[in-house]
Amino acid sequence: MANVLMTMAEDPGATSSGSHFAIRYAVDEHDCLHFAESLKATGHDVYFVNWMDLSGREFERMFSYNRAAFVAPVPIEKLDLVFVYKMEGFLYDLPRFYRMLDCFSASRTINDPATIRHNLDKTYLRELGGRGVRIIPSYAVGEAAERLREGQPLVIKPLKGERGNRVFLARQPSDLDSIGGMKDQFFAQDFIPGIGEGERSLVFLGHEFQHAVIKHPRPGEFRCNESLGGTVAVHEPSAEELDCAARVLRTYEALGYPVHFSRVDLLTSENGPLLLEAELVNPSIYANYSGKGRQFGESIAVYFDRFFLSTTKTKTMR
Repeated sequence: MANVLMTMAEDPGATSSGSHFAIRYAVDEHDCLHFAESLKATGHDVYFVNWMDLSGREFERMFSYNRAAFVAPVPIEKLDLVFVYKMEGFLYDLPRFYRMLDCFSASRTINDPATIRHNLDKTYLRELGGRGVRIIPSYAVGEAAERLREGQPLVIKPLKGERGNRVFLARQPSDLDSIGGMKDQFFAQDFIPGIGEGERSLVFLGHEFQHAVIKHPRPGEFRCNESLGGTVAVHEPSAEELDCAARVLRTYEALGYPVHFSRVDLLTSENGPLLLEAELVNPSIYANYSGKGRQFGESIAVYFDRFFLSTTKTKTMR
C-alpha cells in the first residue's frame, strides 16, 4: 500500500468541511474521484491537497479520500507517489509552485518535476519542431510585425499560459501594442483556418492512447476553451492523428523529459495533423465528456500502480 498525493484546486466558493474537500472544477476534477476510487480499490491511501497550502516544505492541510476527512498531513518524505494534477493560479505564483516541485523532487512524481518545468515554457514547441515534429509555424513576437504587414494573421500567445488567457488574434502590427513592453513574454503562431474544423485532443498514459475529444470554438471565436464557449465531443482519432501524437511524446521523451500523463492537441491541415500544444503540466483530460471517467480511472490506477512498483524495484536493486 502506498501513500498517493493528488494536488487539487479547491473551490473558494464552496467551503470545505471536516468531511468534504470542495472540488473547484466539476467537469475536470470530478474525473479525479474516479482516479481516487480506483487507487483506493487497488489498495492505496489517497490524499488531496490544495497546493496553496504548502508552507515551507510541508502542507498545512491534507484530505484523506479513504477516510473522507481532513487528517494530520503526511510528511512529504513519506509520500510514495505524487500526482501533480490541478494547481489553480500557479502561473501567478510561480515561486511557490517551483518550491512545491522542489519539495517533490525526491518523490516518485507524475509528471516528473523536470518535465513540468520544461513544459511550462512553450519554447518547447520549437525544440520539438527542430527534431522533426510538425508544429504550427511559430515565431518570436519581434518577427511578427513584418508578417502582419504582409497580411498574414497570427495568433499571439504567452510563453507561459493556460485556458486561453491572454491569447489573441492579430491582423495588423498595431494589434501588438496591447502587449507593450512584454513582447519577450509572448510568441506568435500562424493562424490555421482548420481550427474551425476542431482541435483534436488525444489523452495518453505513458505512450498508451486512452481516449480523445474534439473541441470546436463558438461562432466568431478561434479559441476552443470551454470557458470561452467552446464545445467538446467524443472523437475517434485517425491513424495519422494517433501516429502524430505518439511521435510528439516519443520526441519529447528523447529530449530527456519523461512523459506519464499527457494530452496532445492537434489541428488538421492540408498536409496532415499539426501539433498545437503538448500539455504535460495539468492537462484537462475530458474523461467524463467522453463517457469514460470510470474506465479511465481504472486505467490510471493500473498505470500508477505499475509505475510505483517498477520504480520501487529499481530503487531496491541499487
